[in-house]
Amino acid sequence: MGLELLRRGTGPAPVKLVLLCVGRLRNASLRALCDEYAARLRRYGPFEIQECKAASAADPAAGAAEESKRLLAALAGAEALWVLDERGRQETSAGLASRLTHLENRSTKALTIVLGGAYGLSDEVRRRGECLALSRLTFPHELCRAIVLEQLYRARTIQRGEPYHH
Repeated sequence: MGLELLRRGTGPAPVKLVLLCVGRLRNASLRALCDEYAARLRRYGPFEIQECKAASAADPAAGAAEESKRLLAALAGAEALWVLDERGRQETSAGLASRLTHLENRSTKALTIVLGGAYGLSDEVRRRGECLALSRLTFPHELCRAIVLEQLYRARTIQRGEPYHH
């Protein structure tokens, strides 16, 4: 019933999506792709990307600790939280849409989605929210940003019954 209400435009207000990322996009092609999906997402409700500075440490453990400290500071007051991590639960695109609908039906105002950097995330960050995995494969974190944005856009089109998702 939740998806049907959203399709008719009579359902609850869309949850604000906040993508909290480590680092900036350096690759111009990926930046253009991410900008395209971000613009598409904004047509369905509030959306923003927040960036935390990437670590300057060369040691992976020190880098993860440095980035995680910044992420935890940025997460203060986050209402609902998904943490993207390779050890998390994998979800289908339709399942992701259903999860968003569930949050909206509960009148959740904002969902923050954490995307770590090249050093990964600390256990403390992973414990803060529900862990979801994009894949068991390893991708560069910049490419993951594009994948996450596309999947959020796909979820919104699924919620509305639009033909983007086949």
